[in-house]
Amino acid sequence: MDSNEFEELILKYLKELPQKFKEQMKNLDIIVDYENTSSSAFYSKENNTILLGLFQGLPFTKKAGKSAILPDKIIIYKKSLDAISSNDEELAKNLKRVILHEIGHYFGLDEKKLKDLGY
Repeated sequence: MDSNEFEELILKYLKELPQKFKEQMKNLDIIVDYENTSSSAFYSKENNTILLGLFQGLPFTKKAGKSAILPDKIIIYKKSLDAISSNDEELAKNLKRVILHEIGHYFGLDEKKLKDLGY
């Protein structure tokens, strides 16, 4: 899948979010790292996992009363997603799951809760 199609899918998945979530998502950048250069730890031998996405920032649930905070960031690692996907259909499915997972972190969900929800 080329970069334009990949980015269009990200926009599509963001537009599909329920309005009540979209309204609360503020000061959030979504970045695609095509070569996995923004993290040297995209593969963990300890638990045999590949980092597919990363949320950097302060979860929405911790922002009350805070001002002048830097934008939060979600990084999507395309090279990692390509590595675990056998075709474009599977890549699209994995991308959607990663986006929802990282947005879950934005809203304050931890790994256990996200796993329980299937993300």
